[in-house]
Amino acid sequence: MNGSFQPPAGEGGDHPFHHLRKMVNQWFDERPLQKLFETLDDYFAQTFAAAYIPIEVKETKRDYQIIVRLPDIKRDQISLQWHEDGLQLVIDHHETIESSDDSGHVYERRQQRRRVTRMIPFPYPVAEHEVKASFQNGALVIRLPQKRKYIDID
Repeated sequence: MNGSFQPPAGEGGDHPFHHLRKMVNQWFDERPLQKLFETLDDYFAQTFAAAYIPIEVKETKRDYQIIVRLPDIKRDQISLQWHEDGLQLVIDHHETIESSDDSGHVYERRQQRRRVTRMIPFPYPVAEHEVKASFQNGALVIRLPQKRKYIDID
């Protein structure tokens, strides 16, 4: 072998990596990869979509109301933790999912646990005993006494 090594020209079938390159290109062109990306998109959408807890605020002359809509949550899944400048809302969701066949034999059982928190700041200093909370029909209502002074306008 006196001649120097010459790489093969072009994309011919006799190129040593032609088959490997063809397999890699086929893998990127086929649907399984798209399905993988769709699965990842679904995972991130489900994981982070529920992580944000929107709140609604209403202010009247009598009180300051913070309303949190929690339609699929039960009372025992909710806890409020006192902080000097606000409340921390904690929602713990536990779920057991079972799959069974037609005869009732369970062939899969898995448990899910999701914990979501949100800090709800107070608009002004409030004593702990002044804060009232109730949960009814999927709505958590937190009431603070009104400390702002309103002047009636004639």
